[in-house]
Order: sequence, then C-alpha cells, then structure tokens
Amino acid sequence: MNQRKWYKKKRIWGLIFLIGLFFITKMEWAKMRYDREGFLQIVNEKNATLASYDTRKIADKTIHFIKKINQENLPLLVMIHGSPGALNAYEIYLKDSLLNAKMNLIAVDRLGFGYSDFGEAVPSLAVQAALIAEILKAYPSQKKVLVGHSMGGPVISKLVMDFPGLVDGMVMVAPSISPDLEPSNTWRKAIDFPLIRWFTPAGLRVCNQEIIPLKKELKSMMGNWKNIEIPVTIVQGEEDALVPKENAYFAKSMMPANLKVKTSMVKGGNHFILWSEDSLVKKEILEVLEKIKNN
Repeated sequence: MNQRKWYKKKRIWGLIFLIGLFFITKMEWAKMRYDREGFLQIVNEKNATLASYDTRKIADKTIHFIKKINQENLPLLVMIHGSPGALNAYEIYLKDSLLNAKMNLIAVDRLGFGYSDFGEAVPSLAVQAALIAEILKAYPSQKKVLVGHSMGGPVISKLVMDFPGLVDGMVMVAPSISPDLEPSNTWRKAIDFPLIRWFTPAGLRVCNQEIIPLKKELKSMMGNWKNIEIPVTIVQGEEDALVPKENAYFAKSMMPANLKVKTSMVKGGNHFILWSEDSLVKKEILEVLEKIKNN
C-alpha cells in the first residue's frame, strides 16, 4: 500500500471514529440523565405518600421537579443539586421516613439538567433562582427550607437574596460561593471550544457552560449577603478538593453577625458529603426546621 492510499484510509477511519463518537455521546445512557419512570418507582417504594412530577414555566423556560406532599400544613423542604447533576441526587432524602413525616419534599432539576430544558445551559443564577421561586410561590402558607449542594449553594443563596420573605431557612452543603476561591477554569474553557463541545455529553457541556462564568456571577452577589436574615447552616468537608473549605468561612463572614450562621465542618469529609454524611445533613435540616417553627 503506497503512502497516499494509507493516508486516505487513515482519514476515512478517523472520520468513522468521530461520527461514531458523536452518536455514542448523544445516546440516552451517555447524556447523564436519569430514567424518569424508574426513579419514580424507586422513590415510591415502601412510602405511604406517593411522589409525582410537576413543572413550572416562565417565558420560554421550563423547570421540572418531583414532589411528595404529605400534608398541606407541613413545612416544605426544597432540594437543589450541584453541577452536573439532577434531582435524583436526593434519592436518600426523598425516601427518608423522618423527613417524610415532618416535611413536604421537593427536589428540582436545575435548568439544563434532568428534564428542565435538558442540554440548554443557563449560567444566570438570577434566572435559575427565579424559576425555583415559582415553585415556592405555590405554597404561600408553608414554612420553607432550602438545601443546596455545590452549585446548588449559590443558586439558593441568590434566591434568598432576590426573593426576601419567601424562604425561612437554608442549608448549604459544600457550596461554591466565594468568587475569590473559584479556579481559573482554563481546562473548562478549552472543552467549551465548539468542536470539542460538539462531542461532549450534554450534562458535562451544561456543567462547563454554567461554571465558567460563575466567578463573575458570584462577584455580582457580594453586596447582597448582608441582606440575608434567615437561619443558615453550612455543612462542609475539610478535605474537599473541589470546593475549598474556606467557602464555609466566607459565608459566615459575609452575613450579618447577629444571624449566627452555623458551620458544620466534617473532619476528613470530601465534596460528596451530601451522600456520605447524609445523617449529618438530615440532622442539620431538622435543626433549621426547629429554628423556624416559631418565627
């Protein structure tokens, strides 16, 4: 085989490889999206109150969530996942018997993930917060506690800032909230190059496109932390390699001194304490619930 034919054959096989890679990354299992009906069955196992899916819309945006409304008069727990992720990140919380007995539960697919306009990145924390606020507004008489893990932390913080009086307490787990602690994300910007982006699974692509501008988004929030006037707890792992533990101290330093922000530092804990330390997180949720009961 001469060199010209060899190069031609190499280009053909290279093209076949790229086309195959494209189709593989677009297949359902590679999208980083959960099985909607399968997850509903898992959550409903051995639970008296059955979960169901619902949506809210603002203009051209749709937000999808799962809800377990046990009793209309119970407080509402709304859980927001990180990046990438989806509402199934809160499976163990949705199934927890104590939480189900004391609260109504909602877990949300953030914009771009799960079934909330999947694959369409929305880097604006204000837009994300506004859609979640629409869910909360449907329960005007109930006390409300927000939980946000990782990227969910700045989302719920922005919601509390933009909609004062709508939320009664919040728990942030390993939250990315300090602009000074955000990395440069040079490698994320490289992955977001159009040709590479084309091959990136939707969940990872949305993750990149919302984290790249996060530093700027967080800077725009700096002057509003002092306006938060509800009980706040931060659960943070000391050995978190993705979100430095100093984020927890940042939150405490930015909010009013009389708020008495609680920091629960997990010795040896990493970024995934939402699952590895779920008993602690549930304890902190219930503690915040007790604080707001008589307010």
